[in-house]
Amino acid sequence: MSLKKVEQVKADKGFKIWDLIIYGAIAVIVAVLFITLFAVRDTSPLKGIRVVLGNEVVYEYDFENGKQISCNTQIVEITEDNEESVSLKIKSGEADYNYILITKSGSAKMTDANCDKRDCVYAPEIKDNSGVIYCSPHRLKIIPYDFDMDNGNIIM
Repeated sequence: MSLKKVEQVKADKGFKIWDLIIYGAIAVIVAVLFITLFAVRDTSPLKGIRVVLGNEVVYEYDFENGKQISCNTQIVEITEDNEESVSLKIKSGEADYNYILITKSGSAKMTDANCDKRDCVYAPEIKDNSGVIYCSPHRLKIIPYDFDMDNGNIIM
């Protein structure tokens, strides 16, 4: 490299005007996508939840009326039912289980499971219509009544 070329490189600015325009455009696009993603969430209060095992609804709870709508007693065992909450044990196989806590004030949470990674246990509590809890190994999902999810199917 010649000495003249080295001096030119030293004299150049770090960023050219077109670099700054491109970086600014990318920053604006990322900001718009981020705002759009969180602005379109349905944060209305839960009307009720469904517990789906495979493609079968095994339990439904209606928060507006404060009672369970349906329960498959061969799969779902109600372990506790008091004034504040309902605890369920879902048997999804011979030894497979998931525990779900439903608060009657309008939320649901997976509290325990015997799957490998237990990602469903660490999923955030469902408090509005924008969330779902899914246990992939047991094919179990907890979804709000008004959750809009491409025909209700999660491909397994």
